[in-house]
Amino acid sequence: MINHKTRIYIIITVIFVAVILLGIGIFNFISYNKKIIPQNINNNIKEEIIYRHILNGSSVEGPEQKFFAVGIMFDNAYDARPQYGLDRADIVYEALAEGNITRLLGIFDSRQNIDKIGPVRSARPYFMDFASEYGGVYMHVGGSPDALSEASNYSFYNIDQIGAGETYFWRDNNLDSPHNVFTSSSNWLRVGDIKEIKDINPSVTWNFVEAIATSTVDFSVDYNGVYKVDWKYNNKLSTYLRFQGGDKFIYNTGEQARADNIIVLVISSKIVDDKERREMKTQIGGQVFIFNKLGQQSGNWEVVNGRTRFFDAEKNELKLVAGQTWVQIIPDESMLLIE
Repeated sequence: MINHKTRIYIIITVIFVAVILLGIGIFNFISYNKKIIPQNINNNIKEEIIYRHILNGSSVEGPEQKFFAVGIMFDNAYDARPQYGLDRADIVYEALAEGNITRLLGIFDSRQNIDKIGPVRSARPYFMDFASEYGGVYMHVGGSPDALSEASNYSFYNIDQIGAGETYFWRDNNLDSPHNVFTSSSNWLRVGDIKEIKDINPSVTWNFVEAIATSTVDFSVDYNGVYKVDWKYNNKLSTYLRFQGGDKFIYNTGEQARADNIIVLVISSKIVDDKERREMKTQIGGQVFIFNKLGQQSGNWEVVNGRTRFFDAEKNELKLVAGQTWVQIIPDESMLLIE
């Protein structure tokens, strides 16, 4: 017969075991639900897709890009500045023309509203090669013999001020010729309506990323003398400021030119005639250097699906940030001077 003490011992043991089993059950229940909840959450999470503007990398609402690109040749002679409307270009290309003077190509979103753009100057084949990457409309005043003979072979609609395209331009009689030809966004919209220009192809763009400023460097592109370009990073503005010939590069607005990305392309080049016109190999690839608030990147450029792209040694695409981009084209790496 179980005595009183033994009975108490058995009751305590049973209660103790029950408490342990209950604790294990609660633990397993909680653990089970901890595993299930994240799984349910994960099943409901959808990967966020960020759509970006083809030209400047800013975020947009959807994949469709309802505009056409407009490429315009800009005068950059020392005595032809300041330029009008260039500050509104999403991408600016700069390369040597004759006499070691640089010329500019601005690429615009056709939805921009700009009353005066220029001075507009003549075409060169290598600028046409870059303009053709965006299609749309290409506007200029005449061009070299090679440029004029090849214009019909490009993907853009060609508008030359000399000839039938004259109605899309005007001359400012307060300025000296040939630095006095201008156009406007209303003129390129007329072209778009009359010629039914197609919207830009949204499938090919650069590798734009979100970024926080890191270690940046100042640098120069030594075209020569008054055309030497200096890019200096401004920490307060989180962008690069442009100088040329030792002076601030100023737009007609009075604002200094700035850029969020500067791409330096090394492109094989040579003089091809007695007027010092140049030929550039824009399709064969070469070195590239990129400067933005992420710091300096380097690698190689190549043309992929009709667009110049930039890759490191492991074939990872180099990174750009949203904003305006300047593309500096040089024939030799020695022209790039990094401080």
